[in-house]
Amino acid sequence: MSDGGPAGSGSVWLSRPEPVGRADELARIDAAVAGAAAGECRLVLIDGEPGMGKTRLLEYLVERAHAAGRTVLAGSATEFESLVPFGMYVDAFTRLSDEYGAPGAAPTGTRPGDFAEAALRTLLMTGETTDTTQGRLDRYHTYRGIRALLSHLAADRGTVLTLDDLHWADASSLELTEFLLRRPPAGGFLLAIACRSAMIPAVVGDALARQDPRVTRLSLHPLDANAVAALLPSEVDPHRGRLMFRVSGGNPLFLRSLLDADDHTLTELADGRPGAALALEQTLLAVLRRELDRLTPTGRRAAHAAAVAGELASLVVIAHVAELDAGTAAAAVDELCRQGLGALAGARFVFRHPLVRAAAYDTCGPGWRISAHARVAGYLRRNDGSLALLAHHTERCAEHGDEEAARTLGDAGIAYVGSAPATAVRLLRDALRVLPEREDLVPYRGHLLTWLARGTAVRSLTEGRRILHEVIHLPHDVATEAVAFSSVISRLLGRLDEARALLSAQARRAGQDLRVRAPLLLELAAVAVLRADPGGARRHALEAIEILSKTADSTLGAAAYALLALACLQDGDVAAARSHSRRAGWLMDSAPDTALSTHVELVAPLSWGETSLQRPDDAERHLARGIDLATMSGRSNDMPYLLIAQAHHKARGGRLEEAIDVAEHAAAASDYIQSSETLAMAQCVMLLPVLWRHGVRPAMALADRLADAAPGSAWWLAMAHVSVVRVRLAAGRSGAGHVPPLPPALSRDTEVERLAVQSIRAGADGDVGTALTRSAAAVAAGGGGPAYHLGAAYDARARALCQCGDLGGAVAAAWIAAERFTESGATVERGLAHQLLADIHGRMGDVAQCRTEIAQAKAAYRGSGADWLAGQLARVERRLAAQGPRHAARSTAGPPVLTARERQVAELVSQGLTNREVAEHLQVSQKTVETHVARIFNKYDVRSRVALTRRLASLDGLPPAE
Repeated sequence: MSDGGPAGSGSVWLSRPEPVGRADELARIDAAVAGAAAGECRLVLIDGEPGMGKTRLLEYLVERAHAAGRTVLAGSATEFESLVPFGMYVDAFTRLSDEYGAPGAAPTGTRPGDFAEAALRTLLMTGETTDTTQGRLDRYHTYRGIRALLSHLAADRGTVLTLDDLHWADASSLELTEFLLRRPPAGGFLLAIACRSAMIPAVVGDALARQDPRVTRLSLHPLDANAVAALLPSEVDPHRGRLMFRVSGGNPLFLRSLLDADDHTLTELADGRPGAALALEQTLLAVLRRELDRLTPTGRRAAHAAAVAGELASLVVIAHVAELDAGTAAAAVDELCRQGLGALAGARFVFRHPLVRAAAYDTCGPGWRISAHARVAGYLRRNDGSLALLAHHTERCAEHGDEEAARTLGDAGIAYVGSAPATAVRLLRDALRVLPEREDLVPYRGHLLTWLARGTAVRSLTEGRRILHEVIHLPHDVATEAVAFSSVISRLLGRLDEARALLSAQARRAGQDLRVRAPLLLELAAVAVLRADPGGARRHALEAIEILSKTADSTLGAAAYALLALACLQDGDVAAARSHSRRAGWLMDSAPDTALSTHVELVAPLSWGETSLQRPDDAERHLARGIDLATMSGRSNDMPYLLIAQAHHKARGGRLEEAIDVAEHAAAASDYIQSSETLAMAQCVMLLPVLWRHGVRPAMALADRLADAAPGSAWWLAMAHVSVVRVRLAAGRSGAGHVPPLPPALSRDTEVERLAVQSIRAGADGDVGTALTRSAAAVAAGGGGPAYHLGAAYDARARALCQCGDLGGAVAAAWIAAERFTESGATVERGLAHQLLADIHGRMGDVAQCRTEIAQAKAAYRGSGADWLAGQLARVERRLAAQGPRHAARSTAGPPVLTARERQVAELVSQGLTNREVAEHLQVSQKTVETHVARIFNKYDVRSRVALTRRLASLDGLPPAE
């Protein structure tokens, strides 16, 4: 407590109903409580230095909330348990359960105590099992569950949640707090947080930075001399009062602790630190140590035991840790309470302030402290205590060679890989350090190393890969899991040849051991898909399916069928892809979350196939579940693939703003795990949405970055090549330029898009013959394939036919493109096809149909957020309106008709002469030549001299002059 804690018997301390000197803060707290009572969501942040009264103001807030009939949860953190996941929330719900629980009463599911018990079961799920699948904490699901419980409580009576000393909170508590800040429970909810000013967690700082009016910040400053005087007993003379004010610096807790100090001590403290503020905490600790020195030896031992035990400090535990009999321990705890060091909260002893516990913990002898932690660990082990607390105490007393301790730390570390990776890595390293060097423990050591690599790879793929290489040479039953995960890392780093070599070698070692062979085959199939080897992918996936048919593993079966469907799509076998994709979706839907979370990456190929097969609702549903599961289970390595698939899905459906946001999230997730490969993939799916929504300049910048760091996967490299070329064409840069190279092998789907974009580029360069040839090849390659690829092929065909003057054929091809894009759900591409139709009909003089097509394109762009395309269309609309009649004349009269002078200029230009040289040859001004060249370009619908030369060559010379 700060300025209103319990009094010790040797001190005179006036208990006041309200904190002194905080009138403004109290008024703002009252306003926040009233706002929450009215159904609003509020955040109150109380920050200040240690002892400034943060806890006392939280207590006042709790009192006001209780008075208003709210349900109150109060949790706190300490520096000694800051590594125990969800410690603050376990504390809060434990207190709520104690407050509302009815011993012996059957749970109804509607009382606050029942909600508290449900929350505790959720938060402690990890610590109650050593099963790695069941025990992995489902973070996002947990967060949503806690929010739902708080919403139920808020709907009934309104809810107040206070979190004291958030600066000591564990990472999982901070994540849950951030989740509640960003997605607060429905109904009246007030979250009140207290923390040190210099240690405000980033999650709270972000809320402050948003300057939300629902956020109230109370920064506590030292009390002034008048407030300090009001706190002091009346018998304290003015000189001593001024001395205490000077030493305490206006800090209420320091002031209370100095009440029993004699004048000599106060003078020494004041003279040693005139006006100092930075060392106040050390001064307080020195004073608190003097309080501990006044205890009897038994009382000090009980204080030390309580400091080590922390939240477990019941009379039974204190007696066990202090090695005292029950009666002596009870008397010692009574002494602690009489001396004002703390009080009983139910059956537990609680220090009056974290600094008091810190002083008690600090004054334990180091050797005694280690033994005390060992006794707490023993107590927890015998009484089936929480794995989290057992690991916490075991970590502080474990010695090399202690197999039981190593297994405790290892099991806890494995359980925390999904929910608290940093904690997991620390515990797993300690487990490996303690584990005996015995031959029979080699498999367990390999198991720990594999999980250590998983935890490490969350932030560093290369370090995780290095750890795995310590395992892959162990016996195959130990190494298989490590090899499979090493392949995942190699994929994320773009090292597909390395992944294939590792997997193939391990598959040979595994022989006919079906239990370990199936996962290796699935990983080989995934690598083959990325290498644009659909034949290999189908072979590996079919073998895996044959093995899995003898098991009941629906999640691996779903993965196998999803990869098989994607391989069939790469081959253009739509019928087979559709069948396998539906089978994969059915298996995924039937799999429970706990099983699917370990193979959640399979959702990426499944949803990609569903998007390509015109099943957007299935893709949307599976992606939502997959991303939720990956977030829940902390599988950050899988998240980029899922987000990339989601961005592709949204871009295909014409939700450009969402697609860009998701792709940026995928890029950030890739940066987080340091995956250059998925970063390039994220940029690839973002590229065209950025072009269509924001225009050429940002798209070209992104295209240049993608060209500099292209994907290592052949399949994605081909997609990146096509996307960059399309952006460069939109920018009027048809030359080779800065483009990712094409891979040596292309799957059928990427071959269609490559031929289509090459046709468009040839047309932009005026090479009509090549444009026609490539577009015809694209149509042939796309036959029988997905509708989207056929749409791309016919779009390129229409543009090529338009350039050679076959406007009727161009209209037919463009209509097919629009129909195929509509069938595939490609909103923006459908709009582009209608814009092309508008252009063609405008050239044919069909103004009415031109306007109809422009309206179709406008609707597509408007509905998808393609702002840049909409702006371009407005300019095209004006140009087409002016040029419609001329295009009509051109279409009925064959090749464009030139004037005699234009024909002379065109002949000279086609011979390679510059405008200046043409002007000298014809003895006219250069400006006149430039005007003629512009008119010739317009009549032949070209943009460059090279394109004009090629166009004239394709027409076998110039037409007669008019």
